[in-house]
Amino acid sequence: MASIDGLDELLATLSGLGGDVKQSCLKGGRRGMKKVQKNAKMLCPVDTGELRNSIKEDGEINGDEINCKVYTNCDHAAYPEFGTGQRGAESNIDRPEGISYKADWKGMPAQPYMTPAYLHAKNTGEVEQEVIKSIQQDIRKLGGK
Repeated sequence: MASIDGLDELLATLSGLGGDVKQSCLKGGRRGMKKVQKNAKMLCPVDTGELRNSIKEDGEINGDEINCKVYTNCDHAAYPEFGTGQRGAESNIDRPEGISYKADWKGMPAQPYMTPAYLHAKNTGEVEQEVIKSIQQDIRKLGGK
């Protein structure tokens, strides 16, 4: 996040006013992840709703790092994301190493939901905007401008 224009100045201002920089960044990061989560749920293919309902967001402070994520613990989450069988192999998507397809099975095409939600956030900078907003709000709460 250090590449956000003006971030160092905002963090210094918040810290100078006695604010908790890490908590402010965590709050903004989690709000940004809620936007990614919302988009992933909107894009998620639905049969029973189990997969869509399993998409969660979380964040934590780990030393000097703020780690926020959108995830699912659903055991079949990768199947719609990357596809299966011949149809999955024919899907024009980037897949992580270790994803393979059975050539003797028709399977299903990829229906990505997490990757597009992530890419949208990355391309629009919406997570960074939420972090900046959070810091600015905390500065105002402490009497800064």
